[in-house]
Amino acid sequence: MANPKNTVFRNRVRLLLLGMILLGYQRVEAQNLPVQPDSLADKDFLKTEHVPQGIDILATPKRTGLSPLAKGAAILVAGTGIWTATFALADEPLQQYTQRHRSTAADKISDVVQPLGRQGFMVPVAGVAFAGGLLLKDSQLQKAGFVSMGSILISSGLTSMLKNQIHRHRPSATTENHIFDWAISTSDNTSLPSAHTATAFAVATSVATVYGYENRYVPPIAYGIATLVGLSRVNDNAHWATDVMAGAVVGYISAKGTIYLYDMVNQKLKIRKQRLLINPQLGTQSGGLSATLVF
Repeated sequence: MANPKNTVFRNRVRLLLLGMILLGYQRVEAQNLPVQPDSLADKDFLKTEHVPQGIDILATPKRTGLSPLAKGAAILVAGTGIWTATFALADEPLQQYTQRHRSTAADKISDVVQPLGRQGFMVPVAGVAFAGGLLLKDSQLQKAGFVSMGSILISSGLTSMLKNQIHRHRPSATTENHIFDWAISTSDNTSLPSAHTATAFAVATSVATVYGYENRYVPPIAYGIATLVGLSRVNDNAHWATDVMAGAVVGYISAKGTIYLYDMVNQKLKIRKQRLLINPQLGTQSGGLSATLVF
């Protein structure tokens, strides 16, 4: 007849071995399917004093996606590759094709959309939108107008700097796309990047970012119009295709940077319970803004 004490002891050893096996299995599974604290019935079990040493109850989740820095670097590399390929293989053929097939209809479309890339035209339009947002107390319209003005000014400064450093010859002046004067102050060749395209994409990105979350049709329409502005510059033989691509990047980056600064300042003002009052001042030949910070 078996001793009851030995039977109890054996049962305890079996339970201990079974528990160790289950804990080891749980540790292996946790590396692939980490258990979140919210899914446990007793969160106090996760405290340090309840967890035996050498046993990881929760495994660190593995990152499956790229970091924002890695994504930005990937986009930059891809964009640079596409631009380089276009410069080497497609610039001159596209210029020759568009000029051989240039039509009256294309010229009329170009005449309609081309003003949407003029800084002197779009800045007052953005100013009117901003003023309308203030009068109507429409925060989205106010933001879209203000960000558009800021992004146009930033893109204007960037395009001017690049033009004056690169001095690329326009397709209307040469049939070869690789002629640059670089930093020669006396050169009038300022093809790269396209200022019209930069302005159009600055406004398009501003509008698409402000209204795109509520209306999915706004971004395609905004970017579609900006693309037509860029194509009009190729049609008019004023820019190479790579000039237009560079202008689109400048406008996009300018708008995203302006929006980031706008949101950051606006958030800080809300935290400090301050208000920034901005009033447009439009004249017949000039315009400006006056700002008042209310504590």
